[in-house]
Amino acid sequence: MNDIPNDPLSEFSIAVFTINGLLMRSGEEVTKPLGQSSARWQVLGRAGHKPQTVARMARDIGNSRQSVQRIAHALVREGLATYIPDTSDKRAPLLQLTPRGSQILNTIHEKDAQWSAELMTKLDAAKLTKATQLLAEISSELGQYLMIKGEK
Repeated sequence: MNDIPNDPLSEFSIAVFTINGLLMRSGEEVTKPLGQSSARWQVLGRAGHKPQTVARMARDIGNSRQSVQRIAHALVREGLATYIPDTSDKRAPLLQLTPRGSQILNTIHEKDAQWSAELMTKLDAAKLTKATQLLAEISSELGQYLMIKGEK
């Protein structure tokens, strides 16, 4: 018989994994009519924020480089993104959205804003803000812990 951990960190992790899954499912609802997915939205969003390397995007969104690379190549093939030289690193190009990619991303953001407005009628904005601040603190502490562990 497997004992399910019930310590605070394990319970927190399970809650975050559950929320992540639900957010990814909701992202599919937003992006599917546009021929996209939550995973593609993440890559479009990172490249739309500013051109970045695939490796940087993968680190930031917590996916494998290979997974993000596969999505980036598909976006380039479909004319939604392009690779441009990175003046600071000749080996790794930056992924940048094309005008068509920017248009798709803007449409996703519009649909997401509608979805979010509907959901926010059921959520307490103050509690959500506090939860966001707490998640940022935990993220910072976890990141520091992982960096220290990685240096040993």
